[in-house]
Amino acid sequence: MTTRAFDKKTFGFLFLILSAALILRCIFLARQSLWLDEFTSWECCARDFWTALHCDITKPPLYFALLHGWMNVFGTGEAAMRALSIPPSVASVWLVYLLSVRLFSRPIGYLATRYQTVSTSQISFAQEARNYAWLVFFLLLAGLFLWDALEADSRRRRLRCWAAYTASITLALYTHFFAAFFIAGHGLYVLLRCRRQLLPAAVSVATALILVAPFFIIATRALEAVHEIRRYPLLKFPQTYFTFLFGNSLIPEDDQAVRHILQTLRANAWIAVLALASLAILGRFCRLAWRKWREPMLYVAFHATVPVVLAFLVSLKENFFDRRYMVPASPYVYILVAAAVWEVVLSSRSHAEPRWKTWAGLAATGGYSLLLMVSLYQYYFSERFGKEQWREAVAYIEASSSPDGKDLLVLDPGYLKECYYYYQKRDLPIWPVTPQIQGEARNPRSWCSSEPRRRLFA
Repeated sequence: MTTRAFDKKTFGFLFLILSAALILRCIFLARQSLWLDEFTSWECCARDFWTALHCDITKPPLYFALLHGWMNVFGTGEAAMRALSIPPSVASVWLVYLLSVRLFSRPIGYLATRYQTVSTSQISFAQEARNYAWLVFFLLLAGLFLWDALEADSRRRRLRCWAAYTASITLALYTHFFAAFFIAGHGLYVLLRCRRQLLPAAVSVATALILVAPFFIIATRALEAVHEIRRYPLLKFPQTYFTFLFGNSLIPEDDQAVRHILQTLRANAWIAVLALASLAILGRFCRLAWRKWREPMLYVAFHATVPVVLAFLVSLKENFFDRRYMVPASPYVYILVAAAVWEVVLSSRSHAEPRWKTWAGLAATGGYSLLLMVSLYQYYFSERFGKEQWREAVAYIEASSSPDGKDLLVLDPGYLKECYYYYQKRDLPIWPVTPQIQGEARNPRSWCSSEPRRRLFA
């Protein structure tokens, strides 16, 4: 792997690109307050180690265990908690280069790492106290080791690669359960393209499932009681790939934008037109790359599409699909784009294509790069794409409360109490509205009894 991938020039490039990735993931790290899911991470990990492991039984424990130890060393500030997601995100840029070189060539690796570096889909998860950056890292490792195992030229090397693949998917499963869809994509690729390797692949997956089984059984029982409702399910699939390609801060995707989707598209018409045109033109050059690199392109396309499609189809029955869970597929999308862009560069040098097609390809590459830069700018400087500002909300509530502290803060729903506890300065009395209290409030007869009132004013 190293002899083909590295030399002095390559080390210089990787140093610059990894430095840029680190800077982009560190700047403005604590400018915005924690949002709701990050409060869950804090609440789970701020106590003892055992609580960190099992406080959220519907989520695998690896990230919470890491965050608990990290917080003990670096503290519980916004920047300190979020910083745990930066190392795997920067390392993922390096893995994208390694994978691109193993599958294609150095120039494609250079291009893919640039897209991975500036993608706001990757940067946003690197600036969150959540587990998604680690999930991307472990699944990229798994994809790299799987390819090496399938292409290994000796039995000893193949066994080492399968062992490393097993460790990677085990860690991925202990990071997030949606890793199972990516592992299913791996299995489908082996079944269709490399049946001679089906037995070691099955052994690797079976070993990983056995190692995860104790926690998986407990979590499955807990998940049976969870019924999460996600709105606009049919929009999730195209939205996922749009954010993979152009980042999640190019066109607004909040509730207001989706409710008035025609007005949103009208207001961002130039972005939509430029995005569709650039993708259509680069798709032509992607076909040229397919003819030259058929098997590597198929491998990357499998990772970029199959897990997302599988998760979406399953979620048609149980609506749990979310682009956050699918973000490990996005690096493979960047590799596909990089392969198409490199074909544009080659055609401009060799004049193998008609001149108008080459100029169209260069214009599409420029348009795609422009949209990435616009997305990057809006991520850092547009308030429309920011997080929930609980820091400001709590400060406003406490500034507006009476000086004697006799106000009662009602939190509906009750799980918002973590948002207040993290930023509180005055320790106002709170009353979290639980599902039981909501049910009683909807039943007028329950208020004939004094019990709900007694509980309210206790």
